[in-house]
Amino acid sequence: MIEGERVRIRKIEKSDLPLLHRWANDRDVVAWARFSPDHMTSLAALEKSYEKEFTGEETERTTFMVDEKASGRPIGWCVVRTWDRKHVSANVGIALGEKDLWGKGYGTEAMELLMEIVFDHQGWHHAELWTLAENERAIKSFEKCGFRRVGVEHEVAYYGGGYHDVVLMEQLKSDWDSRKVS
Repeated sequence: MIEGERVRIRKIEKSDLPLLHRWANDRDVVAWARFSPDHMTSLAALEKSYEKEFTGEETERTTFMVDEKASGRPIGWCVVRTWDRKHVSANVGIALGEKDLWGKGYGTEAMELLMEIVFDHQGWHHAELWTLAENERAIKSFEKCGFRRVGVEHEVAYYGGGYHDVVLMEQLKSDWDSRKVS
């Protein structure tokens, strides 16, 4: 578990699945988190997708819950995906499921903690993420955390009857280390 001022990040537990299920079936949350608000999932399918993480067999993904420290309630989740260690890069993602907390800095703080895990604890050299180009709130948050825009993939996400652009962002460990010093 890693704690900041207002949030803590901890490994996902089986008891978190009903809440993740609610968020995964919330159109607004999933639109930003997965670029596909039309994607709904059953609790059984969600349980199956996390089964290897609960048994310690998953080697390419680690999912964390984001808890509000003051109340102890889970407010979102974040993930580190590491497909191939020799490529030295981790793909990260974050979503706040509790919409009443959007735009209040909780996601930014959680991403800072996630970068501490990625760079200081796991030793990755590079972190990347993708977000919808129209998700300006997330882009600003990621920039506050040290990410920079690398490019745009045009019309690679489809939902709501239209194609959407996706922004690729990255951060190097050296950038992270420089930010910690200043």
